Amino acid sequence: MDDDKRTDPNINSVENGTNESANVYHIDPAEEARVLRRIDWCVMPAMVTCFFFQFLDKQTINYASVFGLSEDLDLSGSDFSWAVSLFYFGQLASQYPTAYLISRFPVVKVVSLTIVLWGAMEMCLATPQSAAGLNAVRFLLGLFEGASAPGFVVITSNFYKRKEHPVRVAFWQSCSGLSQIIGALVMYGIGGASGLALENWRVMFLICGAATITAGLVYGLVMPRDTSTAWFLKPEDRQLATERLALDRATRDKSSFDVRQVKEALLDVQTWLLFCMGLFICLPSPILKFSSLVINGFGFGQFQTMLVGLPGGVFQIATIWAAAFGCRYTTNKRWLMGILLSSVPLLGSILLMTLPASAGWGIVVSTWLAACSSSLIVVALSFAASNVKGNTKKATVSGVFFLAYCTGCIVGPQLWQAEDAPRYIKGTSASVASWVLFMITLVVYRMVLSRENAKRDRDQHVEVEDDTHDEKAQHMGVSLDSDMTDRQDLKFRYTL
Repeated sequence: MDDDKRTDPNINSVENGTNESANVYHIDPAEEARVLRRIDWCVMPAMVTCFFFQFLDKQTINYASVFGLSEDLDLSGSDFSWAVSLFYFGQLASQYPTAYLISRFPVVKVVSLTIVLWGAMEMCLATPQSAAGLNAVRFLLGLFEGASAPGFVVITSNFYKRKEHPVRVAFWQSCSGLSQIIGALVMYGIGGASGLALENWRVMFLICGAATITAGLVYGLVMPRDTSTAWFLKPEDRQLATERLALDRATRDKSSFDVRQVKEALLDVQTWLLFCMGLFICLPSPILKFSSLVINGFGFGQFQTMLVGLPGGVFQIATIWAAAFGCRYTTNKRWLMGILLSSVPLLGSILLMTLPASAGWGIVVSTWLAACSSSLIVVALSFAASNVKGNTKKATVSGVFFLAYCTGCIVGPQLWQAEDAPRYIKGTSASVASWVLFMITLVVYRMVLSRENAKRDRDQHVEVEDDTHDEKAQHMGVSLDSDMTDRQDLKFRYTL
């Protein structure tokens, strides 16, 4: 298909008080579907592989705790809780540098480098001989992992339209459940091995770290920066892939840092509602790191603990895809899907707090349900990917979201102390409160952005037949080099 059939360069206008021109794009849906399939087959496997190893690396300390880590390093009291929290202190410290690096340099290269570095730190977790050594390496591991999730949000928006975000985010986010299953099986196998030169849990760290380094190197070699440099597409397909994002009013990856966009992000109420979402999702997250200790504490052996935890990964995957398809195939109901899915970990936390100690399998099932938080990350990240425009603003908002993510993950483990085992009442109570507050935040988010959409419709005298904004049969989009923010682009409509 010739470019002049898709783009009419003669139809331009000054848009929203900016000096950017608007263009008309005519894209054949069949051609677009073909290019999208090609992008999926090349982009998604690379992202899924790297995110799988990130989640696996996070899970290893959960398994190591059951196979002698605490005894070998003489951990006592709150030492294990601090080892969990210090990882997120590292991620917290990385958020400002990450926001700058992602907006200043090609995001794929930044993410690839940090993957290799965190893999090296994962291998270093095999070396500590004390709590202090474990804490130091955990901090560095978090420091280098800090760029991955914000970077993946930006990368997803560089290749996909807003309505496509939930399913694509689900692809790489569902690795949380997959890593939970595979990690437990790997630890089960390593834990039963005899004649190893090192403790079993140290071998687990070495294997996972080496695999992560390999994944990071391959990712840096095969992953293109955005649609305009996608080596797996023909030149005309790269043009189509770029134009379809312009029609969706998206912006491309740019190597520039705009201080004005930082200010806009920090003054935008949407940013702080996303912050609250990240905080309330992650305050209950310690159940993912403590689930093995909880199950083990109720009388299950080491190897039993690994096996009975496997269905928890299945639950994670199921709820993640429920979130993805619910958001994709309903009109502006992402907020409602968030409320429905947050009821699952809310129920699990209530059961974990109230079931009698004799309800062995009831306790196990409650840990499966209480750990189903990744689906809510899908909802929150799809909001961030779909509703924030501007290269620097998107990086800043992602950084603020993961600032909240880290804060919740730092505070949460301190509510799960050894003296409260195996029920951890303070931790489960905080989880219940967090999920209720998360539901309230979603309602407020929906109200704020719905009101802004209605205001833009009134100001532009748009007659709206329904609440679908990004599905309208329009051909007008931003210029291919646009870097307008969602506040500047008044023809942009927020996804609810």
